[in-house]
Amino acid sequence: MQVKKIGYHKSLVIKDNKKLRLYPDDVLVCVFGNRYATDAYEGEVDGLDNICMLTAAGMIGTLKSKHKEIEDPTLVSFLGFIGDKNGNILNLKEKKFTIHPPIKEMKNLILVLGTGMNAGKTTTARKLIKLLTEAGLSVVACKLTGSVSNRDQDEMRAASPKLTIDFSDYGFPSTYMCDKSELVSLFNAMLSDISKTNPDVIIMEIADGILQRETDMLLKEECVLQNTKGVVLAANDAPSAIYAANRMNNMGYTVIAVSGSITSSPLSTKEFAQHSSIPICSSANAGRELTNTVINFLDNETIGKTLAPKFCIKTI
Repeated sequence: MQVKKIGYHKSLVIKDNKKLRLYPDDVLVCVFGNRYATDAYEGEVDGLDNICMLTAAGMIGTLKSKHKEIEDPTLVSFLGFIGDKNGNILNLKEKKFTIHPPIKEMKNLILVLGTGMNAGKTTTARKLIKLLTEAGLSVVACKLTGSVSNRDQDEMRAASPKLTIDFSDYGFPSTYMCDKSELVSLFNAMLSDISKTNPDVIIMEIADGILQRETDMLLKEECVLQNTKGVVLAANDAPSAIYAANRMNNMGYTVIAVSGSITSSPLSTKEFAQHSSIPICSSANAGRELTNTVINFLDNETIGKTLAPKFCIKTI
């Protein structure tokens, strides 16, 4: 790709998290993918004309819509595909992804879901990963869906889990517009690899909100429900938290706690507490209330032998 016009993305994040400033006429190696971001861009792979940068990680596609507050995207023009020694066009999913059968039931898989974008999912996930690890538990961190982003993996990896993986490790630049069979197979593949490390607990973030296409599709799958111990819900406000918690309960999931940006507002927190018995716990600052709530909910037989003295298990 060749940069035509600089827009919102003025730099590109490359290997080792180096950030390179972009200039017109720069030649880049990029990856085609679809993006779904309610506060940024909606983009799809749709031909070789009208291509723009959709993420700072170099994912490109055709813009379909954008948030009115965000700048127009950086425009690029197509120069050619990268091929292998046999002249075949490189496809990351073909190289990295294989279909997996259903995995046997996992222990202590905690889903971190959100009412929408920027509800505090990643902050909630990383704080749980950090404090559960400090409690002496073996924790695996993973993100199942989304568009490729260095930040998300970096946030999780910095919390020192036993293993950090996401969909991009399986050749997916994005999971937006994937079909159901691909998503389910990705879920099974990820759990299959995680099971080899025998963790005490798995923190799995699923992108966007519970109504988003792929998130909704996955949550309706029996294999996801059967493998999930519980859900931590990140919410923006009380009404969305109540709706999302009720929807999760109706689908058969247990909501362990509500967290996220709602907890920045004492009034929003109070509103939710007046209409729900689900614990509402901040992931900001120490985050120990949220962590203890999750620990109390986990399989005590699994974690009792490894829990650090400063964390106590209470029967609830």
